[in-house]
Amino acid sequence: MQITSRFNSNISLVLIAGLSISYVLSLFLLQLFAVSIFLLWLFEKNSEKKKAFDKLTFIIIAFGVIRLLSIFFSEYPASSNESLYKEALFYISFAALHFYLKTFDKKIFSSVVLLFILGAGINALIAIVKFNFSIDERAQSFSSGYAAFSSYILAALGLALFYRQSIHKKYNDYLWAVILSMLIAALITSLGRTNIALATVIILTAIVLKQFSFKVISAVLVLTVLLTLLSFSNNKTSSLQSRVESPTQLSDRDIIFKGAEELAFEHPVLGFGPRTFHDIFPFKDEFADKGIGTWHNDFLQVYFESGVLGLIVFLILIFYLFYVSIINIRSKKLDKDYKKIAAGVFAAIFLLTASGLTAGFITSPVLSIVFVFLITTLSAINNKASVKKES
Repeated sequence: MQITSRFNSNISLVLIAGLSISYVLSLFLLQLFAVSIFLLWLFEKNSEKKKAFDKLTFIIIAFGVIRLLSIFFSEYPASSNESLYKEALFYISFAALHFYLKTFDKKIFSSVVLLFILGAGINALIAIVKFNFSIDERAQSFSSGYAAFSSYILAALGLALFYRQSIHKKYNDYLWAVILSMLIAALITSLGRTNIALATVIILTAIVLKQFSFKVISAVLVLTVLLTLLSFSNNKTSSLQSRVESPTQLSDRDIIFKGAEELAFEHPVLGFGPRTFHDIFPFKDEFADKGIGTWHNDFLQVYFESGVLGLIVFLILIFYLFYVSIINIRSKKLDKDYKKIAAGVFAAIFLLTASGLTAGFITSPVLSIVFVFLITTLSAINNKASVKKES
């Protein structure tokens, strides 16, 4: 169903572009752009808003309702009530992006995806520069820690490997090689072992599927090695040393799993309530890192915060996204550019989900909005396929 905005598309494009740059650059700007585009959405025609509703909308609403119920029935309301405003950005961003991405024509839509990748490239460059000047022990941006930064770059890398738009026809291969090299180098210098392993798998997959020419692959390899060696020679951090000396160290996750086993059946329906890790975890004193405040696993996080009901809806959401991705990649109703974007989004969502087994994105103030961008992009592609089918 064709969806139109009552405003000039350049307005929403500028706001989404600002959002794409600010993910890990500035939490204030991220909130500003997200709220601004939501306020713009409020003034759209209700008849057009209704057209944007789809199965994804209802899954997100169901997840939100369960989160609200888990807050309402939480045994620790002082902790859980914080989610009312800390997770609000996720839902208002979804409402706005879910609508506006469906209003764009192919040219603007492709530009939005490119802006997301370029934004990640800019943030990767900033992190590499900071790391080289020993400002940080591990590569990260200004408004997020290394874990969120690493997962953000990983998602952008997955998208970039399977979709690229011409930046400058004459130099496009070399410019894309530079972007990919910066993303990979930033990921390596963030020292996230799981994410580096996932990046290796997705890069090899892209090579096997012939997403890039030998010339681009060679350029990426040379540039990445040079950037990485230069970075580590300029910043000999204790974090790197500990990673080299203890490559299999579990970062206290064995204690987290022990705590999960202890609490597994205490509140199975709606969980203990959001943001209650510090209130309920039985072995906090055993942590080497006293700053741990989450389950470091999205599936455990959702289960212990929102129970089996929340976990079921979360799993439905993930599998629905994979299903829609595959349908669109194989669709005969879509042209190759939309299919490539769908493939890139599939890779990015898969990588976020896989990294969520040792970290987490769904309740992160930054990564949850990255996730919103990815799933609304996929929903917009699915809508394009529906419009083609109707015509």
